[in-house]
Amino acid sequence: MTISMDELFKNLKSHSFAFEDELIELRRSLHQYPETGWAEFQTSKTLQSYLAGRGLEKTYQTAGTGFYLDICGESNGPTIAYRADMDALPIQDRKEKPYASKKAGFAHLCGHDVHSTIAAGVARLLHRYRHELHGTVRVFWQPAEEVTPSGAPMILKDGILDDIEAIYGIHCDPTLPSGSFSSRPGAETGSFDTFEVTIDTPSTSHSARPHDGKDTIWIASQIMNHFYQMIGRVTDVRKPAVIAICTFHAGDAMNVIPHHVTFGGTLRTMNEQQRQKLREYMKEITSDIGKLNGVDARVRLGGGSPSVINNYQLYRFMRKVISSQLGDEKFLDRDQSIGAEDFAFYTQRFPGLFLRVGTAHAPDTSYPLHHSSFDVDERVIASAGALMAYTLIRHLRDRVLHVKPPVSSAESLLSEQ
Repeated sequence: MTISMDELFKNLKSHSFAFEDELIELRRSLHQYPETGWAEFQTSKTLQSYLAGRGLEKTYQTAGTGFYLDICGESNGPTIAYRADMDALPIQDRKEKPYASKKAGFAHLCGHDVHSTIAAGVARLLHRYRHELHGTVRVFWQPAEEVTPSGAPMILKDGILDDIEAIYGIHCDPTLPSGSFSSRPGAETGSFDTFEVTIDTPSTSHSARPHDGKDTIWIASQIMNHFYQMIGRVTDVRKPAVIAICTFHAGDAMNVIPHHVTFGGTLRTMNEQQRQKLREYMKEITSDIGKLNGVDARVRLGGGSPSVINNYQLYRFMRKVISSQLGDEKFLDRDQSIGAEDFAFYTQRFPGLFLRVGTAHAPDTSYPLHHSSFDVDERVIASAGALMAYTLIRHLRDRVLHVKPPVSSAESLLSEQ
């Protein structure tokens, strides 16, 4: 006999909190042994071992170190997906906690250990309540969110999502208090591209006589100035964009103008047309200034992720779920973020919803993402797992999207909204 949705949510919370200590132990195990993108071998093994010990041993590898499992309901219906990322960052963990990273120079400072653990809790709950599922939930753990090329395109290439109707994902947010959630419809994050400019001449030259050679650093500074000035001059100021130059490598001697200079950084936008316009402008400026000064100047642009586009129907549904079960005050409309997230590749192809989970409870859990002392309020793990399991069950029961076909691009999603 199917129970009411309110009763189901209470039961999911009760069971999630019953194994909360296990989930926290799992999170701490992952946290102590972080692995960066495409090298999450032990992370994947630890998660699969945990799941197998709870009756979920049938997992399938994908995208290298990634894996997934299906929880099939007792009633027929569509397939939806839930994604967690697994990789850590090459940063030294400086917090003084017994579960701090044991690997020098590496740490989970973006919460992916938490995301992976919540997904394990979601899988356990869905498995126990599969009689409430009107379809299938594919839970998958993705490698390499933090690096370029990232893991999402490889997941898509492997085809494991070809039959899904919608996709959900979450992310820790240390700017929100524990127990609260936030999202927004439409563009939720910015696109992300890396760039590296290289300037070469046949020979070095003397600093006393720069006119006799090619001053590569002076030429580089011209290109950099053009890059910095293009936001708001080449593009519409009402469409956010930011460029940051983060590396610069040149000579070693104080009196020698080097023959080789490189600098690089990131370009972030909130609009795909603007993104492509700026990429082309950077190519033209680099080439033209190089030709004007008689040097070889070129820019290499890395293909980062586009913007996360939250489907409007899923946004309204998620807001309704949180408001009805937790209270209106627990859902906050999120401002646009210029940060990037490779969940965006999924929302280019399918209706998706990316939800932020508040993890701040005290000063030690309020450090920003990627901070060397980043940590979370671990009490959110069980509660977030219960909420997402409930959301997935209710999505399939309510047929939120009315079996709409997958969309092919972020622009299609925006026009739908």
